[in-house]
Amino acid sequence: MAAGATGAGAKSDSMRFGSAVALLAAVLAAAGCQTSGPAPLVEQRDEATGFVVRVPADWTAARTGDGRATRYVPPGAAPETASEFIAVFVNEVPGPLDEPGVRRLVFTSLPIHGVSAFLQDPRSTSDARWDRFDVTGSSGGEEWASVGVVVSGAAATYLVVCAKPFDRWREGQKQCDDVVRTFQPGKLD
Repeated sequence: MAAGATGAGAKSDSMRFGSAVALLAAVLAAAGCQTSGPAPLVEQRDEATGFVVRVPADWTAARTGDGRATRYVPPGAAPETASEFIAVFVNEVPGPLDEPGVRRLVFTSLPIHGVSAFLQDPRSTSDARWDRFDVTGSSGGEEWASVGVVVSGAAATYLVVCAKPFDRWREGQKQCDDVVRTFQPGKLD
């Protein structure tokens, strides 16, 4: 707006600027540009075991290994080698597991390179132990960072992990924290 512009001229310039901003927003939305972080999460329930996990809506699920794990991966990614994934492992292991048992389960279930933390989660009760962990590993030649939780009860143990490639961990950590925070195990006793 020119110096000294007043009245109708100032309103007209302001309206043109507002219209230009609205047009730019519409063009970006039509082009499919995302201005926010990762895709919203939707609940997935495993009918066989009863767990509930939240995953991005467009991700696909696949049973892996001996059928005791379900991996959720982005479209087009191979479940066995994806470096971005949410995995849920279900074991019929009597528990609750102690700390060494929790660590052993995590290390035998994932290709881990490093450990940042293993901490007992406040959701633990006398009937079920919850342990949160932060680990790094690699899949398909690409390194990833992750957060996860192990939930163990008298009849079953659930391990859920959410991983993102190192170069996208900073933007993806909040989503992974949400996945772990909202995970619901199936029957534990």
